[in-house]
Amino acid sequence: MTQFTVLGQLRLLTELDEAQAREALPFCASALEQLLPRLRPNAIRDDPRLSRAAAASALCMLLQRRENSNADDVDSFKAGDITVTRHGKAARDRLSMAIQERETAFADIAELLRDTGFRMRSTRVQ
Repeated sequence: MTQFTVLGQLRLLTELDEAQAREALPFCASALEQLLPRLRPNAIRDDPRLSRAAAASALCMLLQRRENSNADDVDSFKAGDITVTRHGKAARDRLSMAIQERETAFADIAELLRDTGFRMRSTRVQ
């Protein structure tokens, strides 16, 4: 699995033109770099669920970057009653859906991932 495999999966999740694909490629690489160390030793790295999970993660990163870069965009401004309409509700909705997709994708691969959560090694009663 490579960043290009993840990009292919990302293109199944959302429409990307060539410029957007170039913008998304580093996020695909980053998502893959974050996912691979979490795999169990016996996990098959070519499992298509892994590339889907990495793509969903890359989509979240891409949409968060776009949301942050457009944070100051204003669609309209009215001085009389001071009305400001910010651009971004649709972008926040897309991000929310992408986060749900990522959670679903990672739930699908849970058995392939090492548990990196809290471990209690021992307790002492006094």
